[in-house]
Amino acid sequence: MPANKGLTARRACGIMLRTDSEDRWQDREGRMRMSKARQLTRREFVKASSLAAISVGAGATLGGMSAAHGQAASSGLQMRTLGRTGLKVTDISFGGIQIPDPALLHTAIDKGINLVHTSPGYGKGKSIECFSEVMKTKRDKVVLALKVSPSGGVEQYLKQLHTDHVDVLIPGIHDVAELGHERMRSDFEKLKKEGKILFSGFACHKNHAALMAEATKLGFYDVLMFDYHLGNRAELDPLLAEAKAKQNVGFMVMKAMKGLNRNDPSLVAAGFKKLLENKHVDTLCIGMASVQELERNVAVSGQKLTLGERRMLEAHCATRLAKTCTGCGACSACPRGILVADILRFKMYADERGEHEMAREGYRELPRELTAANCNDCGQCEAACPKRLALRQELHAAHAMLA
Repeated sequence: MPANKGLTARRACGIMLRTDSEDRWQDREGRMRMSKARQLTRREFVKASSLAAISVGAGATLGGMSAAHGQAASSGLQMRTLGRTGLKVTDISFGGIQIPDPALLHTAIDKGINLVHTSPGYGKGKSIECFSEVMKTKRDKVVLALKVSPSGGVEQYLKQLHTDHVDVLIPGIHDVAELGHERMRSDFEKLKKEGKILFSGFACHKNHAALMAEATKLGFYDVLMFDYHLGNRAELDPLLAEAKAKQNVGFMVMKAMKGLNRNDPSLVAAGFKKLLENKHVDTLCIGMASVQELERNVAVSGQKLTLGERRMLEAHCATRLAKTCTGCGACSACPRGILVADILRFKMYADERGEHEMAREGYRELPRELTAANCNDCGQCEAACPKRLALRQELHAAHAMLA
């Protein structure tokens, strides 16, 4: 790669070498211990939540979880405030998409993780079944995020999770028009009024810039859960800063491993540390499948990048970043409507995370006319791609791997 391209990649990735003294926003004034979790009635919980939302930044306590932004709980994990919700959450949180059994979630909570996320669609229902078992005894120890539509029968999942409410409801939304639809808003408001959810949010896998800008404009959503990784930081950071400044949204990161190599723990840890340097990132929600992976992830909490890690990321980004899809959605220009960004995401699950079965399931659920099988090699997706990725080649490779 020519030197100027390497420099561009490193700047886009934000890994230009610097000293620890330049990371002053991470400095700690001290450590606070997490209060012992206490049981609350639903009415008390909702009342506490409302006060916390009003008192963001005032150190409000919610559900017994108290620690200032950037300080540590008794577990040693760093705590951050989830935007205007006032919820104090660990900077590393547990994503349930790959959970193999309830024991792993029990262990994660015992190690101090206090934000956990599941969906009835994860693992063909296995994830929420595992969460159901754990929530019987540990519901009061966690902030619970659920990915399901506000019109998708939330009540049945509350029953399954042994709770009368979830803290954050996060449906998947990828269309700007859907984001501001009156029905979506009214469904959320109804659930809030009934005390079945405390805060509204949404998850987004593509069209990130447009959806983040629209969410900031609307001001309705309390929490955003976005793909955020070394490849798209440069694009999203200004928009995220604006969303924080104008609406003080909570920001949960997913797909933090994108562009990294799951089989290289040192690189993954460095990448996570780099993302957490952004003070606007409240938590990395990481899918975990083993105790070993869990232990490596919690070890990242509150840690700064070393000079050696910065150099490692700089070298990695110079060679890898140019080949990484950012999920911008420009490839939706495909005249046949092929879901290029989704297909590349499924391929990433297999290539980078080793989640071959989940990748195959996701691909096979797409209507055939929207898969790579319908590609006629016109090249319009590549022409629209700002990074000029070899998308046709990637599509054909994905089809061969996943069909």
